[in-house]
Amino acid sequence: MTTEQKVFSRRRFITMRMTEYGFINMGACYSLSEKFMDGDFTAEIRVYENGSVQGRVIDNMIGEEYIPLRMPNYSGAFVGSVREAYEALLLDIAEKCCNEVAFASDQSNRITALIQERYSVEPDFPWDEGRHETSGVFRHSNNKWFGLIMNIDRRHLDKNSAEEMTDVINLKVDENRAAALHKIRGIYPAYHMNHSKWISVTLDDTLDDRDVMDLVDESFRLTNGAAGILNERLIREALDIADSIPPGKVMSYGQIAALMGRPKNARLVGKIMSMQDRFGNHPCHRVVNSAGRTVPGWKEQRELLEAEGVEFKENGNVDMRRFRI
Repeated sequence: MTTEQKVFSRRRFITMRMTEYGFINMGACYSLSEKFMDGDFTAEIRVYENGSVQGRVIDNMIGEEYIPLRMPNYSGAFVGSVREAYEALLLDIAEKCCNEVAFASDQSNRITALIQERYSVEPDFPWDEGRHETSGVFRHSNNKWFGLIMNIDRRHLDKNSAEEMTDVINLKVDENRAAALHKIRGIYPAYHMNHSKWISVTLDDTLDDRDVMDLVDESFRLTNGAAGILNERLIREALDIADSIPPGKVMSYGQIAALMGRPKNARLVGKIMSMQDRFGNHPCHRVVNSAGRTVPGWKEQRELLEAEGVEFKENGNVDMRRFRI
């Protein structure tokens, strides 16, 4: 990994900030030329539309690129000071021109947002330093993993690939399906995990987000079951709101999620309602989706609501205008 990749892999450039910093729009890229180390060196930085960054350091005394910067075998004090000064410049650019994101690839960050929305889980980064410091773990409330996003050399997955860093997510799968999944483009035997039980999915848009999330859902279920991530406070909060719905009225999953301060977690509320029998007797039949649709396959829900005076429209949905709180 180059110095530029290390600094900017989890950053996204903001055009306005770049121009304020001194970058010039060259059409194909944004370019910056900045002297450092008392003018002895010049950093030439180019940022391309896809977010990739290329840099050169010019030794102004001879007007040529300072090659020792890129050669690990050169470890003298002077070379070290040039490297430190160059990296300090890159970090300053990152701080002033970029927003920080959790992972390198756009799909990784989209999947992270979907996991947060569906399961109320954010990644944690247990490795403070070293090659896995940017790896994020998704855990159940009992600390058990159900996903791991890593940035690795693609050759670890496919020896015939060119050298290239890529984000992957490691997920648990049914052992009986693993071999078949390995035949799908973008899915490999898991890097650094049991090949018969885990897979690595490249997060480079080879697979659609929905297909990746189907695999995330399976891993979530296999590692701890549907209730694993729902902590006692969330369950009690959602059920307390359901208990407050009077007979003859309904609420939507989204309404309850909003009252919990989690407006994007309607699915989480639905999951809690579907498991209410594990937590005692609660009037979860009074909770429907935003259109007034009852739970598929639970015909008793409509019977219970009608017995309380709730009326349904011709399409089979609750008349939300009249009966929603």
